[in-house]
Amino acid sequence: MAIAASAEASAQGTGREGTIQLETIEIQGPGETGIGPVQGYVAKRTTTGSKTDTPTLEIPQTINIITADQIRDQGAQSVSQALRYTPGVTGEQYGAASKFDSYTTVRGFKADFFLDGLHLPDGSSSTDWATSVIEPYGLERIEVLKGPSSVLYGQSGPGGIINMISKRPTATPLREVQLQTGSFGRIQGAFDVSGAADNQGQFLFRLTGLARQAGTQVDFVDDDRMFFAPSFTWRPSTDTSLTVLAQHISERNGRTGFNYLPTSGTLNANPVNGFLPFNRYSGDPAFDRFDRDQSSIGYAFEHRFSDSLSFSQNLRYTYNDVFLRALNRNGELLPDNRTLNRAAFRINATARAFTVDNHFEAKLQTGPLDHVLLFGLDYRDDSSTYDVGRGAAPPINIFNPTYGFAIADPGLNFQLKDARLRDLGIYAQDQIKFGGGWIATLGIRNDWSDVKTSTYTVTSRSLVNASTNDRALSGRVGLSYVFASGLAPYVSYTTSFQPTAQTDFFGAAFRPLTAEQYEAGIKYQPVGTNISLAASVFDITQQNTVTADPNPLHPFANVQLGEVKVRGFEFDARAQLTPEFAIIAGYSFLDTEVTKSSVAADLGDRLAATPKHQASIWGDYVVQNGALAGLGFGGGIRYVGDTYDVANTVKIPSYTLVDATLSYDLAKVSPKLDGARLSVVAKNLFDTYYVSQCGNVPGCTLGTRRTVLATFNYRW
Repeated sequence: MAIAASAEASAQGTGREGTIQLETIEIQGPGETGIGPVQGYVAKRTTTGSKTDTPTLEIPQTINIITADQIRDQGAQSVSQALRYTPGVTGEQYGAASKFDSYTTVRGFKADFFLDGLHLPDGSSSTDWATSVIEPYGLERIEVLKGPSSVLYGQSGPGGIINMISKRPTATPLREVQLQTGSFGRIQGAFDVSGAADNQGQFLFRLTGLARQAGTQVDFVDDDRMFFAPSFTWRPSTDTSLTVLAQHISERNGRTGFNYLPTSGTLNANPVNGFLPFNRYSGDPAFDRFDRDQSSIGYAFEHRFSDSLSFSQNLRYTYNDVFLRALNRNGELLPDNRTLNRAAFRINATARAFTVDNHFEAKLQTGPLDHVLLFGLDYRDDSSTYDVGRGAAPPINIFNPTYGFAIADPGLNFQLKDARLRDLGIYAQDQIKFGGGWIATLGIRNDWSDVKTSTYTVTSRSLVNASTNDRALSGRVGLSYVFASGLAPYVSYTTSFQPTAQTDFFGAAFRPLTAEQYEAGIKYQPVGTNISLAASVFDITQQNTVTADPNPLHPFANVQLGEVKVRGFEFDARAQLTPEFAIIAGYSFLDTEVTKSSVAADLGDRLAATPKHQASIWGDYVVQNGALAGLGFGGGIRYVGDTYDVANTVKIPSYTLVDATLSYDLAKVSPKLDGARLSVVAKNLFDTYYVSQCGNVPGCTLGTRRTVLATFNYRW
């Protein structure tokens, strides 16, 4: 099968040095698949863009793919970090102490996260606090499909979706151990073991795990994690396979607060005390606590009836539980320029999600037209709780803090919220090839959505129940022409529909978000090379955009704007220029504007935390011959332009960061060390001080300071 062959190719090498090997496999066999591993940085097939295994050249939308090799080489410790070199994507908005990836935006809009093609629990079911966090060590690739994608995935935003592909069992034995240490006392161990459980290869298994004990740049804030992901494949015949995928993440006592710091001392120098250091903590370790448990189990089933007809079913159940107790700043600094008022918060949040996607894929001809037809039905049932308590807390001298105060747990004395979102969707897609290189992609979908929320405010003893029932049609029309040289211009029109269980501060339900996008672009993959270039222009209009409530008396609440427009340009280049040298480069320009609003002051505002300009370049070179053979070195530069807060009253300056890496293949020392690799990655090499964002209430978060990681990896 194609998946097994691709996994076997992956097991033959561990880095970009194997690129030529991969090209040979592509000529002689199935080669790369849309969900399988990729050697190097250039992926040429995807399932995210169409739910069929399709060359990226034939997808009439922008798609960026981050491979496992890129994740490893850049030392990414989270999905947000793995997206740092992706144009038009902004992550890590809430600074280094944040425990969440869910605040990532694509083309200015909050991204929807998927795992193996199925929607993960997210803020649409009332709360961001119980969103899923995915461990990057357990992934083969991360795919960012830009623009509205509701025609295939149902409820999702107009900026795009982030679909992560899990590691799956391989037919060829794979054994890997990893040891890592570095900044802030990091100690991490990981393993990845896969192979066949029987001589016939009918039963395959994979066990992937990670354990980490680490601090962060912020005093008292830890980054401890336990991760375990078993998977199992049963292949009773060459036409049928069932892969069971499970994972669990546990985090205990990894103290984290909101850690908002005053603008005076971060964004601007404090007139008396200067700037706050990276490590400054605004909470109290005697009070603060963060626990997370996250579990999921599901399967991917495939059956091929014939060469022209197949059926797939993907299913998963997820349960997330988060407990947070922390202090948050309450307003700006007092007139003495050092005292910061604080309030105590307690948050209990849970999310349960059941998702299933069924589809038939048929290949047929009608005269001169070659069709790949897709007919599907999916269902999503998300429920969540979000219970909040608030209490008093002593102020802090933020420039000379004292910790260890006796602070009472406020309990759940403020607001209790329950929400449930159910969605049933049916969809159809036709990928039509004709006239040599023409490809028309036509898709249509209908969603039936039911959203119910219940908000109980403890202080006023008021209960607000809200419910909405919506039906919406989504579509995609795309036209591409793929030249024999590997050049592929395209145009497309797509729409999206996104009901939400979120409510405003008073418990009133929001209207569904709707959007449309026009996109035109060109992709180029020169034949006989491992190069992928893509450029696009786009125009997105969204109605009923949800954003943070600018009222300081409504913390963590949202409001709806009228209409937002985003026009932009993106460029992405990925190339394995030689077996020794790989390079990635990207640039994005986003012109965002609030075009309709019930608040006149909002008109003309830019979207919060969205840079107009963003650019990056990364290169990696491995010496092949001579005394330095096996030595690899590389690095990158990331530029993020200036951004604004929600009210557009605070401007956050642009920043430029430099990363660097060194690696060495220990097999060059001794053949007995074949498969062993040592690497050192330094992120923000020059320890640049920068602000990542400033919130709707005056207060900012600091970005990630210099971090150095040393990793020993052994695969055999």
